[in-house]
Order: sequence, then structure tokens, then C-alpha cells
Amino acid sequence: MRICYLSDFFIPHYQGGGERRYYEIAKRLVKKGHSVDILCMKIKGCQDKEKIDGININHIGPTIEHPPQRKLSDFIKFLHSQKHWLKQKEYDIIEAQGVSILTLPFAKFFLKKPTIALIHDVSSGEKDQWFAFSSIARFYEQIITKLPFTKILTVGNGTKNQLIKQYHVKEDSIKVINNGVDLKLIDSVKVTRQEKNTIIYTGRLVPHKHIDDLLRAMKEINKKLPSTKLKIIGTGPQENELKKLSKELKLRNVKFLGTLKKYTDVIKEIKKSTLLALPSTREGFGIVLAEANACSKPVIAYDIEGVRDVVQSDKNGVLVEPNNFQELAKAIIQLLANEKLCEQIGFEGRKRVEEKFTWEKTTEKIEEFYQSMTYKQLLIH
Repeated sequence: MRICYLSDFFIPHYQGGGERRYYEIAKRLVKKGHSVDILCMKIKGCQDKEKIDGININHIGPTIEHPPQRKLSDFIKFLHSQKHWLKQKEYDIIEAQGVSILTLPFAKFFLKKPTIALIHDVSSGEKDQWFAFSSIARFYEQIITKLPFTKILTVGNGTKNQLIKQYHVKEDSIKVINNGVDLKLIDSVKVTRQEKNTIIYTGRLVPHKHIDDLLRAMKEINKKLPSTKLKIIGTGPQENELKKLSKELKLRNVKFLGTLKKYTDVIKEIKKSTLLALPSTREGFGIVLAEANACSKPVIAYDIEGVRDVVQSDKNGVLVEPNNFQELAKAIIQLLANEKLCEQIGFEGRKRVEEKFTWEKTTEKIEEFYQSMTYKQLLIH
């Protein structure tokens, strides 16, 4: 098959969850004999064409100096460049995420190609959503969910249910294929020491992740376990606000590590830690939970739909009431105080990932999904 992915950015120049999903799936599809092209925005200093692990990466449209910062004109130019490119090429499957989804109706009607809209998460219309401005996020979702695609693809049942509930998308037009983890790569990362009583968070520093709840939980945790440390990996619009809150709470054992350049450095930090916490109230899948479980680490998260795809409470992790930092603190203290329980939950987590959440299993499902769509296309013609 000839497959084309439309994405604002791509690995290694931008390390978002959607970009990593495309990278992990694409390189495995290439190994299976398929051809995969990526169409993404130009980034200052990058070559227009790259080839990574057999994936053809094409930087088109406007040049972006500081991703992900873009102007409205950049989006318009990028969408125009995508249409021009697609008219010159021949693909069996065209899939898009983010703003690139707006190109798919053109591909379906004018190019007569199977089109897939990859939707990771859905906004609540309030602060707990994926876009910087809730009103824009909701408006954009109202538009894209009404556009004519061949299929909507999402990463978890939580997003599927929200698409049905909020936007009345028909259930049979949605396909769920979970994210995965690279067990071989994770196992290749070695650490020489463990940092006792250490909590790690990795992800964007944005309102719906509720890192502020984790900081307030740390205040309670340090009363019982003063040596407990918290490491925060990631950047985002709330970074300065969260650092200020940390000082106001007089937390001495909190480190903001920023964005780590290498994915393996993130895994190394997870492996050194005792457990991973994710107090988010909006997740399409919660891939960091699977990554931590792959490292045999227990996870603690808020009990929301997207997280339940990954975590079975009291088996491979602990789920607590959303927006309740006291319960979050209590659950963390119980785990830190019981080393054997931590090991047992971590063991169950690793087993669950091996059974359900590897990129190999995800790619197999994707390949079957694409083949079914190309077969239907042949029947139409």
C-alpha cells in the first residue's frame, strides 16, 4: 500500500504524542513492505526532504521558526501545499491529524481516496481540553466532526464515547486502535541506580493535566514522607505558574526538568523513579501510563475514560477521584510505604503492556484496517 500521513510536525523535530504514533506505526509498515510518506510543515534549519527508518518525510508549506508556534496564515498555506502535493501523487490511504484533517474532504471527493481523520482527544468546551483556547477547540471540533471522511480513527474508547455523546458521530463510523510502546527500545535503556520515594510526571504543562493538584498533593505527602521527591518532565504555558506555586507551597523536593532531548532520556528517568503520576482530566489514551508500566513501574492517575483503557485500578495502577489532590496524595503515600505492592503492581503493568499495548500489535491492527478500506474502495470501482 501507498500511505500518506498529514501532520503539522514530525519526529525528531517535534516530540508530540501524535507524531510519535505516526513514527512508530510508519516505520513498522515500511518493514512490512508498504510505502509511507509524511507531509509536515517546514522547520527552520531542516532539509525539505528526509528519510528516517524508511519513512519519506516531506517538509512543505511555510517555514516555522519555533514549533509549535504558528500563525493563521501558516495553517492556510500549509493546507494549500498539501492539496497541491496530493494532486501530484497517487496514494491508497490518506490519514491526517490536527489541522490537516481539513484537507481530507478534498482528498475524498476530488481524488476519490479513502480518508481517515485521526482524533486523539475531544474538548470539554472548558479548560480541560487539548487546545490553548477552549472556544476555538470546540468550534474546530464541531467543524471537523461534520466533515465527510471515510472513517474516524481514535486511540481510545473515551474519545470514541465523547465523539458520540457531544457531536452525535455515528458509532459505526469510528474505529478505535490504541497506542503502543516500544518494548525493545525501553528494555535497552539501562539505569544503574533507583531513586527511592521518587514520583515522576511527564507531559505537557497545561491546565487539563492538573500538575497543580500534584504539587498540592506533594505538600501532603512530604508531611508523612519528607524525603519524597517529584520530577516534572515537560514544558508548556503553565510552566512559570507551576514553578511559582511550588515556591508558594514551600516544596523543596520538586525539580522541573524541562523537555528532554531524547526519548530514551525520558524512559531513563521513569526507570529511576518509584512511580508515575498522571492527574489529568482529559486523555485520549494516556500513553505515558503504558510506558511506565512497560518499565515495570506502578502508575497513579485520575479515574477518567481515556485512562481506563490502560489502567485497571488496583491491578496495574491506582485510579482516584478526579480533581481530588487529597485522595491523590493518600494513594501515593500508600504505594511509597509498601515496596512489595509497588513491585506487584509494576509486574502486572508490564504483563498488561506485553499482552495489549505494543506498537507491533497496533501496527497489525492498522494494516488490517487499511487493507479493509482499500478492498472496499476496489469494490466501489
